[in-house]
Amino acid sequence: MKISIAMATYNGSRYLPEQLDSFLRQTRQPDELVVCDDCSQDGTLAILTDFQKRAPFPVFISRNEKNLGFIKNFERALSLCTGEIIFLSDQDDVWLENKLETIEKTFLAHPEKMIVTNDQRIASQDLQSSTGTTLENIRALGLEKSYMKAGCCTAIRKSWLEVVLPIPVEIGTHDAWINRIGDFCKLRLIVEQPLQIYRRHEKNTSHSLTSSAGKLSRLSKLTHYGIRDASGGWKHQIIATNLYIGRLKKRARQLKALGAGELVEQTIAALQGKLPALEKRLEIASRPRWRRPPELLRFWLSGGYRNFAGWKSALKDMVRP
Repeated sequence: MKISIAMATYNGSRYLPEQLDSFLRQTRQPDELVVCDDCSQDGTLAILTDFQKRAPFPVFISRNEKNLGFIKNFERALSLCTGEIIFLSDQDDVWLENKLETIEKTFLAHPEKMIVTNDQRIASQDLQSSTGTTLENIRALGLEKSYMKAGCCTAIRKSWLEVVLPIPVEIGTHDAWINRIGDFCKLRLIVEQPLQIYRRHEKNTSHSLTSSAGKLSRLSKLTHYGIRDASGGWKHQIIATNLYIGRLKKRARQLKALGAGELVEQTIAALQGKLPALEKRLEIASRPRWRRPPELLRFWLSGGYRNFAGWKSALKDMVRP
């Protein structure tokens, strides 16, 4: 299988050399590296050009004429790849030497899967101390492993691009968009083996609790998110849900050809059913606390909170500011 690495860079000179060198140590070398640079102002391009000269595989470097932002920069890098399997790469991680080999074997063993996501070790910015893995954090928080959606841990079949491109900027992140559609249609597989090191530093674009350093527990979610006003998050969920519905409808034929079967219609129906529940929570939260109980009770009795965390979500909605 031809393997491509799609890398998006932007002012990444501090950590980029270590990630590039980790490509050279792979037991299964890539067939090409495609890099899209988003108008870096540091030494990123010089580092890439030097690597291009010494890499044993083709390295294609494209510099955007104007800053696109990380979502559209990744989209452009993905679209330029020619491999059957495409690995997404950040500029500041370090891949373990068996990453490409392990994921390629996984795709070969599971021809029905369009996406494979691996676990990663979380480390300090100097990579000297490790605090566990992302999947360990996810489980410590009481979440399902499907919550693992890190783009830097993701590899896809090229045919998946027909479904997920273009990536809507309104979604907020390419990670969830690429992986979640795969989850909807049961086309994604998670490899629980850590195959890279995720570097924690002050300029990480992701600040997810699941990638935090230190010991986590179910209580960590409550202390991190608290009971603050969640209306902004619900509004984004409504936008995202409508985007997912629109894409599933538009790409239904391709998804069925890839093996999604009746899951497309089932997922669309489930997402459409969740929209009124999200809108109702927004309505309840917009009321003064003393006016919430009647509407909240009606919403509870109608089964609306089954779309969320049941009584826990209801209790939070009662006491939110």
